[in-house]
Amino acid sequence: MIARKCQSLSISICESISYRVTMMKGIGNNWHLIYQLLIKELKVRYTSSFLGFLWVFISPFLIVGVFYLVFFRILKINIEGYPFFLYLMTGVFPWNFFQSSLISSTTSLWDNRNLIREVKLPHYVVPLSVIANNLINFLPSLFITIILSSLLLNGLSLYILFLPFILFIHFLSVVGLSLILSPLYLKYRDTKYVLEVLLSFIFYLTPVFYPLSLVKESFPLWLFRVYYLNPFVGILNLYRYTLLNGFYIDITREEKLLSLGIIPVIFTIFILFLGLYYYRINKDKINDYLAY
Repeated sequence: MIARKCQSLSISICESISYRVTMMKGIGNNWHLIYQLLIKELKVRYTSSFLGFLWVFISPFLIVGVFYLVFFRILKINIEGYPFFLYLMTGVFPWNFFQSSLISSTTSLWDNRNLIREVKLPHYVVPLSVIANNLINFLPSLFITIILSSLLLNGLSLYILFLPFILFIHFLSVVGLSLILSPLYLKYRDTKYVLEVLLSFIFYLTPVFYPLSLVKESFPLWLFRVYYLNPFVGILNLYRYTLLNGFYIDITREEKLLSLGIIPVIFTIFILFLGLYYYRINKDKINDYLAY
């Protein structure tokens, strides 16, 4: 009996891995579709706009400007050793990429329902192209952050070499979540509104505009460690480790290892595999949902 269960489990795992490999190959084979959808998204977003692609720079810097006015000038929050606006840039820009990608990819299948009906294409290509579009919009602001950081902080640290890996982890975490939320939205339209509330909640639980030292001073140690389980705390810390020369978080080595390595990576792997599994069991129902 136990041998049969083990055999059944091993077959299930092999099938699951095989499907994921097939899907990865499918992404490569359908790269031209992703590229075409990406160009379409960029044209729709900026063609009718007077300032066009300049909004890629204007929008995130306006957000940083508002945060700087409220939290630095009015509430007097300060980051020792770093210009506050630079600290904000390393938090606001990655968060803005995450939030905008997740919201837009959640509704992407429904927003492109006419295209999906007319053209036979793998459904996952649509949210993937939306996330790639937001990544392209994120890169210019990230590039400016790197330049300002190198000028204001006397160069960059060697940790900047890890930036592509951090971008990759960040991108995959959004992809995994979108593979769950985009089919879920077709079935439950309340998904978008629940997501927006959750993102607002997570935003204030992530050190976008305040230092971690403030959290550590305000919380008991056990609650601070629970706070550290938020994977987005680790992702933002990873960005700051690479972008802010000499950035050091006032935490123990064990907490730093959890935040900067284990938690973000484990979360990304888990949510990506969960997303692939959820998409696999729902992919045959997507066209039925889009028919309504």
